[in-house]
Amino acid sequence: MPIVTSSRFIGFVSLAVLLAASSADAQGRRKGRKGRSAPTESSTTRVEPYAPPSSLVAPPPPVDSAPPPPPSPAPPPAESATSADSGPETDADRPRISLLPLVLVGLEPQWEGRVFRHTEFTHPNLRQYGAIGYPSLALRAELFPLTNVRSKFLRGFGVTLQFARAFGFESSSARLGAAADASALPVDTSFMRYAVGLRYRIHTNPESQTPFVLAISASFSRWFFAFGPELPRDPYLELPTASYRMVRFGFDGALEVRPVTFYGALSYLHGFDIVPPNPREIDYVTYPYLLNAAGMGLEARGAVGARVTRWLEVRLSVEYGILAFHMKPLEGRADSPARVFDSYVSVGLGPYVSF
Repeated sequence: MPIVTSSRFIGFVSLAVLLAASSADAQGRRKGRKGRSAPTESSTTRVEPYAPPSSLVAPPPPVDSAPPPPPSPAPPPAESATSADSGPETDADRPRISLLPLVLVGLEPQWEGRVFRHTEFTHPNLRQYGAIGYPSLALRAELFPLTNVRSKFLRGFGVTLQFARAFGFESSSARLGAAADASALPVDTSFMRYAVGLRYRIHTNPESQTPFVLAISASFSRWFFAFGPELPRDPYLELPTASYRMVRFGFDGALEVRPVTFYGALSYLHGFDIVPPNPREIDYVTYPYLLNAAGMGLEARGAVGARVTRWLEVRLSVEYGILAFHMKPLEGRADSPARVFDSYVSVGLGPYVSF
């Protein structure tokens, strides 16, 4: 029994010694960790950053200096140069003025008169025919198919048509010839003229508020004056008929002062085919003022237009034309060639439509 008690006592003592040793060992470890985590100032090495010398360091910019200006934008690419006869795009796209239409059509009722003067030089022998105040109808048309192209040069080309015809008037047969048996009854009379040709127009002041258009023209023209079949056709009856074929050269202009437009035209007539009254013949002798032509003359026209709408205008016009030629003397006479002046005048008022 005592042996068991003493062994138990020895076991308890050994256990107590082991516990005390383990506790001391744990406290020593904690103290070692504390020493490593908080080193002393004396044991720590302090490294200073490298500072270059002040002479090698660029001075900082001043604080109050203004920021540099932003870079200027690059210029737009230059447009390719256009040809000499092509205008800028803005000019090509600009709306056309009323004086530069694509199509123009006019219809004018007219009041007309014709005077035919025939002079022989052997003795006072002036034969004159006159018809004043007969009605007629005139048609004028123009077409400029290239007016919308970009080339300024090509825009001006166009074609023209002019036609006028008298109707419903008669002439006294007693004034038409010297034949004793000429009928005293009135004779039906007709007068027709027309011209077909080319016209070139130029807009001289595109930037002006009062546009002015100048044009030149060349055309084939004909006058035709005839009498009815009731008049005797004696071979020696000299009737004041007219059958003239001519080349016409001229220029014209138009000035617009809104809402009124002023028109003017002047043309030279070069007659190359003149049919004289029976039984006479044309004298082709060269005269200084005939320019080696069978006949020569001129036409002049003036008009005033009032614009009602953009596409409609009413015009009042006056037109005058004259042609001169010479005929050989009568058979058996040695006098100078006979001289003839044939002229007409017309006054018209009518509408003109343009697009």
